[in-house]
Amino acid sequence: MANTGADSKPTTLHVIVGGLPRTGTTSMTKALEILLKGPVFDGGSASFAGNAAMQRRLLELAEHCPMKTLVDRTFVQYRLAELTEGCVASSDQPGCYFLEELLQLYPDAKVICTVRERESWWASYSTLWQGIHDLYPWSWLSPSLRRFCVFSYEFWRRVPQAVGMPPCEPWPMANQEKLYDAHAEYVRSVVPPNQLFFFNVRDGWEPLCKILNVPVPNEPFPHLFPRSWLEKGTVALVARLKRRLAIFLGLVGLLIVVSRYAGKDYLHTMLHRGKWTRKASARISP
Repeated sequence: MANTGADSKPTTLHVIVGGLPRTGTTSMTKALEILLKGPVFDGGSASFAGNAAMQRRLLELAEHCPMKTLVDRTFVQYRLAELTEGCVASSDQPGCYFLEELLQLYPDAKVICTVRERESWWASYSTLWQGIHDLYPWSWLSPSLRRFCVFSYEFWRRVPQAVGMPPCEPWPMANQEKLYDAHAEYVRSVVPPNQLFFFNVRDGWEPLCKILNVPVPNEPFPHLFPRSWLEKGTVALVARLKRRLAIFLGLVGLLIVVSRYAGKDYLHTMLHRGKWTRKASARISP
């Protein structure tokens, strides 16, 4: 399974998936787990499903971007090494924005840049961001979801600068499909040609296995997390959060009602107790 914060056995990173989110990176994560027989660090999955410590590590990485000082560069290098330790590959963000830094850590790794049609990518990526935007108002109901939303917003604002784009706000989005072309130029500029490969997950096992020089497995190529899942998943998660809110408000209402009635009973008891005490005091007073 993708590495989302659990301990891993020591190994060497063989592959860096350099494609942007929504270019088939989730499918690549699963495919590389099958082919390389080891854990893959999938930053997208880790930012959503990872434990609290993992989510904080990723957020701290975003806070040091763009790297303007030696402290920033040193921290980013350290954090990338920490996140990918024990993994056979890295996929999705933040790794796709730190190819140069990852290659300094793993100079023999192959960089496979996942690609798709730019218009199709933008439609899928904007759907992802619409989902995050819709979830954000509900994120106070879930600490994990809140950390994921903050991480996503921080990376959208900060990390595009790593590929030569100016800082941009996550919403509303306008012409941000330029990120796709800017990232492609960034990949070609930092990865040695003999280590760089481009791959579309629609092409299946054969070209990927040829890149890695491994046999083709006897199972279907994994095609995971399509755009339709994003829309359905967001609707389902919002509905779940609404149910959680309804339960929360119901409990609050119940506590208010109980406290009011309990308060009245308590006050009634204390008043009568006080009245009895005064009568008793009058009887025994000289």
